[in-house]
Amino acid sequence: MPIMLYTERKDIKSILVVIGMYILLIGGGISMVYPFLLMVSGSFKSEVDAFEFDVIPRFLYDDDLLFQKYEQAKCNTNIAIYKDNYGGSEAFSFKDIKVPSAPTETLLADWKAFCEGTTARDEFYMLGFFKGRTIPRNLRGYRERIREICRDDLAEFNRTYAPGMLSWFFLEGPSETEMTGKSYQISTSPAVSKFIEFKKECPIEDRIYVSCDGFFRKLLQIDSKYKGGIEKFNKIHGTNHESFNEICLTAKAPTAELLREHWSYFVREVVNPIYVTVEKEAKGDFQKFMAVCYGDIGTLNKAYATKYSDFSEVDFPQDRQHASSSLADYILFLKDRKSLKTEYLRLDTPELAWRDQLRRKYNNDLSSVSSAHGKEYTSFDSISFPSREVDYSYVKANSGELRRHFAVRNYQMVLEYIGTYGSGIYNTIVYCGLQILCALMINPLAAYALSRYNLPSQYKVLLFLMATMAFPPMVTAIPNFLLLKELGLLNTFAALILPGVANGYSIFLLKGFFDSLPRDLYEAAELDGATEWTKFWTISMNLSKPILAVIALTAFNVAYGNFMFAFIVCQDRKMWTLMVWLYQLQQMANQEVVFAAILIAAIPTLLVFIFCQNLIIRGIVVPTEK
Repeated sequence: MPIMLYTERKDIKSILVVIGMYILLIGGGISMVYPFLLMVSGSFKSEVDAFEFDVIPRFLYDDDLLFQKYEQAKCNTNIAIYKDNYGGSEAFSFKDIKVPSAPTETLLADWKAFCEGTTARDEFYMLGFFKGRTIPRNLRGYRERIREICRDDLAEFNRTYAPGMLSWFFLEGPSETEMTGKSYQISTSPAVSKFIEFKKECPIEDRIYVSCDGFFRKLLQIDSKYKGGIEKFNKIHGTNHESFNEICLTAKAPTAELLREHWSYFVREVVNPIYVTVEKEAKGDFQKFMAVCYGDIGTLNKAYATKYSDFSEVDFPQDRQHASSSLADYILFLKDRKSLKTEYLRLDTPELAWRDQLRRKYNNDLSSVSSAHGKEYTSFDSISFPSREVDYSYVKANSGELRRHFAVRNYQMVLEYIGTYGSGIYNTIVYCGLQILCALMINPLAAYALSRYNLPSQYKVLLFLMATMAFPPMVTAIPNFLLLKELGLLNTFAALILPGVANGYSIFLLKGFFDSLPRDLYEAAELDGATEWTKFWTISMNLSKPILAVIALTAFNVAYGNFMFAFIVCQDRKMWTLMVWLYQLQQMANQEVVFAAILIAAIPTLLVFIFCQNLIIRGIVVPTEK
């Protein structure tokens, strides 16, 4: 019966009521859909735009935000790497990064020539897109390379490279974050050697050229003498720098006493020795230093595994990248101000190599360099790396590819995690299958017995079954766990399935459906000589497909979404279900990856509902009609 008569529908009050109802329904729909759309949008984002509440991610159409996301991913989600090596000391997060102007073609060509030249050594740059809570592309490529070398055998990797690796998903490469520091030395282990090989093969645009100038500026900024900032520095040194970014290192020590002291301390105590060269004139001083340290050439030969006959044959170590006894002594020599004079020290940093290349190409003509690069350089020493400009040019030229990459990388990480780490998918499929099978066998048998036979305690049994619905699963979790422990069933599929095999509500629902079936069918079957099993299977089960579909769907949802109980009774990683693995992923991943994991986890339930909705509706409507 309609709530409004036909004659009332044209009344203004009735129209307003209808409009008001539609507004409320639309508002309710929006209040449900909008948070879901925010989660979907958030699953495509990263730390840069995670807290932007927009339905369509802005990086899909905003090049400036895309550039910020690119820099964040390239700098391995570490803002300190950007600030130290890109001259972005003003940035406190990647959202604060200022978009640079587009570089000239000549500047891009000069930079490419530098990166491809022999002067750009491997130790001049670190590998970008290699670290982060969301798996970056180069780390994924490195894992694939190691898996290929080890023939996808994790045991072989543990024997050859690093014992104790549980899964390829947790394979990491060496950290290069502190490669400008004095203590950074490369190991000679096989895993590190493979990483260096992989690093050399990566494209130029994935390189992060380290800035010793930026490292030096950081020391000046934290110096107690310059707590007042660049103004204090200018006052002490008589300079007029606008910021610390204008301060650059020189190859030789400056003549000004205080700056010379800063330079000497930086070279001797702070910077990696791979960027420091000692003039040949100090070779004799080094040999005297070694003689004092070891006393006897035999002791040195034993430590170095060499065959020197005298200390006069000892030379500076050629390999200043890998850890060794000779490198340790070389570092001690650098620190010894009495043995090594400052005028014998020379810096060989990436920035100095870049400037030397420009000097050679443009014949020391600063105006030609400025004109070619579209800059206003005040001196060759003020020329810094064009890292930001080059990255911005790359982002503009490859915006479509980068947008696709950032859109799918969270989902790719989730799929790699659940597909390569553990057996969560297999356990969940087996668990859900067995749970549905048991639910469709045990519950109908119990309901059939209560429906077909007038048992003396039938209603007491029904009351007992219905009473189980009054207790939430959390209340029975501990008793179930203790019982399963006593039976020795923990960490088995039986522990997951047995507590939920018989469901009071399902039995009650099936009994009501069986009661509605015509008794004449059973009597006719008896006249034909049908057994009780035939009547159960052919009549009751065959006519109950809609309600059985509802029972199966309920069993599937309970098993698929089971997390807490599954985690309690199956603490062995080999028995973890998909929900437990996704919970584990949440502990190590960002919010955006968690959103992607939730959406992926919801797909099976959505597909079941889409393909089984006709059966579900029939299971709800048919009992009511009968």
